[in-house]
Amino acid sequence: MMSELRFELDLLDEIAHRLDLREPNRKAIESVVLRTSDHYDVQGKAEPYECIVDSATGVGKTYVMAGLMEYLAGAEIPARNFLLLAPGRTIRDKSVRNFTAGNIKSLRHMLRSNPFVITAENFDTQATRIAMDDSSITKLYIFTVQALTTSTGEGRATHAPLENLGKSFFDYLASLDDLVILADEHHCYRGKAFSSTISKLKPELVVGMTATPVRADEALVAFRYPLAAAIADKLVKTPVMVGRRDDRTDLSTKLLDGVNLLRYKAQAADSYAKENGFAPVNPVMLVIAQSIEEAEEFHGILDSTGFDGGEWVGKTLLVHSKLTGDKKEVALAALDAVEEPGSQTRIIISVGMLKEGWDVKSVYVIASMRASVSEVMTEQTLGRGMRLPFGKYTNIELLDTLEVLAHEKYSDLLAKRKVLNEAFIDYGTYAELRSLPDGSAVVRQRQEMTDATVIAPPSVSEGTPKGSGISIQSGADFFISDSVSIAGPSLASTSGEVAGVVDFDSRKREAEGAAKKAGAPVQYDPLANREPILIPRLISEVQSISVSLNDIDDYGPFEQLGRTLTADISDDLRRTKIIAAHDGRRVVVSTQDASDKIASALPLDIPLSSSRAMLIKRVMSVKGVANRKLELGAANRIVDHLIKAMGDKAAEHLSAFGARCGQRLAADVSKTLRAASRVAQVNYSDHVEVVALNKVRLTRKAQVSGHADGSFDKTLAFGGWSRNLYSHAWFDTSPEFDAANAIDAGASVLVWARLHINDVPITWTSDGNKYNPDLVVIEEVEGKRYGWLVETKADKDLTSQEVAGKRKAAKRWANTANSSPDVAITWRYLLVGEQDVEDAQGSWEHLKGFGQ
Repeated sequence: MMSELRFELDLLDEIAHRLDLREPNRKAIESVVLRTSDHYDVQGKAEPYECIVDSATGVGKTYVMAGLMEYLAGAEIPARNFLLLAPGRTIRDKSVRNFTAGNIKSLRHMLRSNPFVITAENFDTQATRIAMDDSSITKLYIFTVQALTTSTGEGRATHAPLENLGKSFFDYLASLDDLVILADEHHCYRGKAFSSTISKLKPELVVGMTATPVRADEALVAFRYPLAAAIADKLVKTPVMVGRRDDRTDLSTKLLDGVNLLRYKAQAADSYAKENGFAPVNPVMLVIAQSIEEAEEFHGILDSTGFDGGEWVGKTLLVHSKLTGDKKEVALAALDAVEEPGSQTRIIISVGMLKEGWDVKSVYVIASMRASVSEVMTEQTLGRGMRLPFGKYTNIELLDTLEVLAHEKYSDLLAKRKVLNEAFIDYGTYAELRSLPDGSAVVRQRQEMTDATVIAPPSVSEGTPKGSGISIQSGADFFISDSVSIAGPSLASTSGEVAGVVDFDSRKREAEGAAKKAGAPVQYDPLANREPILIPRLISEVQSISVSLNDIDDYGPFEQLGRTLTADISDDLRRTKIIAAHDGRRVVVSTQDASDKIASALPLDIPLSSSRAMLIKRVMSVKGVANRKLELGAANRIVDHLIKAMGDKAAEHLSAFGARCGQRLAADVSKTLRAASRVAQVNYSDHVEVVALNKVRLTRKAQVSGHADGSFDKTLAFGGWSRNLYSHAWFDTSPEFDAANAIDAGASVLVWARLHINDVPITWTSDGNKYNPDLVVIEEVEGKRYGWLVETKADKDLTSQEVAGKRKAAKRWANTANSSPDVAITWRYLLVGEQDVEDAQGSWEHLKGFGQ
């Protein structure tokens, strides 16, 4: 009888959400878990299960390893010991940084397993021994494969007996009954030594991670996500092969071609980062040399004043295996810091050292100077430039592509396109659950063809001059034309179809145009057919210990006072009789309520307006309240809340208890102000100016005509609004975008706008720091107009001190504006979390009700 599969879907879903896993990475983890459970739980096998995750370079194998560790450590029967094997020190050190807190590339903050990282440097320490002995702690051992597969050289330390273990570190690992091995770059170390090591370690699970598995390991592939699929899904850059139309083959020309494209990439990246608030990205060119002598020759050309006006002097880094001493240390440090904002490196010349483990996202140009294109278009080499520096496609083609400068001429590249495509795997593999007629589930391996090619054909473009005389073979994959240019639309297009093969002159022309376009912002003026948005401009004066009635935004205590004073009022006089009685020895005197009811004569001659004026005067007499117009407006508002809570007979109640009410009201105001004064930041001038929101908006973001599909993209300017003051709007977060959709659909909304910096600056700290809400809304309800300042926040931030402080400052701003007789509408503030926005389901009315 078959056992049941062990697969915790809820756990995987939670991990995928927490690690923000791309769908292929989630499927990779699921495939490994299903295949492992099938191996042990269904088939009942005892030998270790070994499989391979074959995922395209740049998709995120580190996240797969982290996700597997999180799943297995969080499972019902958890694993606590994970061994990450690296083929060399470079990848080992990178892996240590990936799982160590404080590093810019660390995943540590997302991991609930909180692994204790054990390396060649600390495996023999007392702290490590304590962690190893604690079965509740997840351990992550990160070692090179050489440190474990041999008992000499680098592996001597792990095979030598240790006093604190009573055995060698290797033997300790072999004694664990839950060891999971994650073999990074698995293709680098297969063979007898590795197989023998795996056999001796007796792991429960071995997962090889690679983008290029060897043919002999094909049967081990549990999951495959090929490069073609990654390109189709826009998870990596799209490669563009660039060749020259002329016969020039000199090194200077080819290197100049590369730096020209690099320059345009840099212009576009700089504009995009500034526009979208991203950290700057410095595009890099990787020059691949066949030998050290060749690399030094390239370096001599690039790092000279005679090349390109000396533009690249001091910006060129030479890296090869024969560097020693200080030169090697300086080069490796510079290589490690390439992505840092202060790095000056723009060109890296390499000789075979950067095939694995070097994952700089900013490589935008690969120049293969003397290698054939077939050599360069291997996934390991191509993979050095496939990662996305901004995390996803920008919809600016120049920033979503990798330029591959080929040694061949343009016409030769065209002839090879089909052959190169055939060299790349175009099908995916993954495990899935299938239900049997008896209701049980089984694991089946499935293959899916991808619908994308790695190298697309060229197509006719209006941008290429006629009469170029280029003749292309006709047939299934080629056509005849005398005009050849980049495939697909212009470089600023949002389409995923981009160039596959192109000549340098066309590519340079298109790149130059795209760089200029990326740097030229589009101007948006307020629409003439929209109602104006008039916003109070309040002049703030920072006073960290100021006391103002406008600090009060909770009127609950005053409303409760009004209800209390009306709860025990009666038309009857309260009469008490004094009675006396004999107890046998003496007379005892006591009191008793009289049973007869006699109507009281309440003093009903005090008009409500007089009582109201008296209460306002009591509020204004509270210590610390300044005799100012805006304070008087706030006092009116406090008293009105109290009177409204008293109901229809407020005049009678205040006639009866006016003095008592005034005394209690003053005490409550004083108490509330004492609490508010601890966090009060600013005072406002009595002068309030109402100004129209009419600023010109500028952005370089790509335009889209509509927004109704609800798919948010930070890089786009959305149009198609019904009530927006401007034709287009762009947003920082998805909740902000969804809130705008709800507002635009609100029946009561007259006009709204996405607020930019200094549209409505609200001072919220004693240091004068300004806070700018996200949105402004003007609506009309039952003939009365209201203005809303709307702020969206992540749920996790709603209770933070900063958000609470900004909310209080914004409510004080609204109170102050409403206290001015110059402001014609009532202003309110609305803070909503992402769950509030989701629950509102596009309803402005619901959003107002859910917010705070």
